[in-house]
Amino acid sequence: MQLIMAAIDSISKRGFSDTTLKHVTETAKLSHGVVNYHFDSKEALYDATLGFLAREHYENWMKYLDRAAPTAAHRLAAIIEADFDKRVCTHKRLAVWFAFWGQAKYRPNYIKIHNKYDNERYERIADLCGELISDGGYDDLDVERTARSVEALSDGSWLSLMLYPKLADRVEYRDVCLHALTRFFPRHFPLEVSA
Repeated sequence: MQLIMAAIDSISKRGFSDTTLKHVTETAKLSHGVVNYHFDSKEALYDATLGFLAREHYENWMKYLDRAAPTAAHRLAAIIEADFDKRVCTHKRLAVWFAFWGQAKYRPNYIKIHNKYDNERYERIADLCGELISDGGYDDLDVERTARSVEALSDGSWLSLMLYPKLADRVEYRDVCLHALTRFFPRHFPLEVSA
């Protein structure tokens, strides 16, 4: 775990091209031999780092989903809210996510690692959108397009948080995403939340 956290730190500061195993070991305060014991290569460390972030994100939104009220609207809102949790939505983690996504074209393994955890999230979003479309009689909405749009709300907000950190914070972007749901599902959003 110490090496993965050090890799996150280094990638967030230096990106992929300037991160070396020496940077990682110095940040972790461990010897180079410890890295070699746990990982065959720098690429194996990167795979483990992306796997850690993807699993962390997965476990976070599942926790939010488990705590949500049983309605489709509350569960969809919970998935969106989870993306802006202060444990996963930090400048450091977002920088590393975008570093990985920027390399995905050249390293297809990153897509496999990411999708191992993220595909289920998309399926849940699509299922919930389908329930809302059916329940609300939103005949003008297509489930797949709506689900992709809802998913893009968080991804776009993460990008804006990276590019324009002074424009708004994670809470404001969360609220913007939740407000956007009122455009898709006006009979279900905004949610009535009990105090």
